[in-house]
Amino acid sequence: MIVIIDYGCGNLLSLKRALDEFKIPNEVSKDKTKILNAELLILPGVGAFENAMNLLKKNDLISTILEFTTKRKKPLIGICLGMQILFTKSFEMGEHNGLNLIEGTVKKINKISNNKDIKVPHISWNEIIFEKNTTLKTTLIEDLNGRSFYFVHSYMAIPEKNINLIARCKYFDVEVPAIVQKDKVVGFQFHPEKSGKNGLKLLKKTIDNLLK
Repeated sequence: MIVIIDYGCGNLLSLKRALDEFKIPNEVSKDKTKILNAELLILPGVGAFENAMNLLKKNDLISTILEFTTKRKKPLIGICLGMQILFTKSFEMGEHNGLNLIEGTVKKINKISNNKDIKVPHISWNEIIFEKNTTLKTTLIEDLNGRSFYFVHSYMAIPEKNINLIARCKYFDVEVPAIVQKDKVVGFQFHPEKSGKNGLKLLKKTIDNLLK
C-alpha cells in the first residue's frame, strides 16, 4: 500500500489517479498508523514552504514522517513543494526549517540567476538531464534522459552534496535540481503526474526501484 499524505497542502487527486492507472494499491490519508504501515509514502505540496511545514506540525505528522524514513528506513517521494520541504531550510519569506532528510537549502530562482530577464515563477515544460553517477541510472536514464516534464515553481532546492543530485534542467542561466535522492528518499521538483506518459513512466519506475 502506498499512502499519499493528506496534510492540506497538495495536489492529491491527480496523484491518486496516476497510481490508480497503474493499479497500485493506494490511499490518501493523514492517519499516523496508516502512514507508518505503508510500504511507500508520497508527500505532495503546493504553495509556500512555511505554510506546508506549519500544516505538517498542525497534523502532528513531522515525527511520523521522520520515523518512517529515518528509523524504519522506508521510501518516500516528495513532489514539487513536497520535495523542497525534504531539505534543511528554506529562505522563502524568511528562514524556515524543513525536514532535513536531504542536506541543503531552498532559494528563489532569480536570486541564483545573473539574468535580469529571468521570469519567476518557472512555469514550463523542460528537458531533464540525468547526472552520470545517478543511483537511479539503471532504471531511468536510458529511457527518460532528455525528456520534458512540467515545472511550476519560484524556489529551487539545492543539495549540499553533489551525490544527492540525480537530474537537473536548464532555466535561463540557472541549473535547476529536478530530481534529488538520499537513500530511499526521492524528490521531484516537477510534477510527474502532470507530465504525460513520460511523467507516469518516471513515477512508476521510481516506485518500482524504491520497493525492490
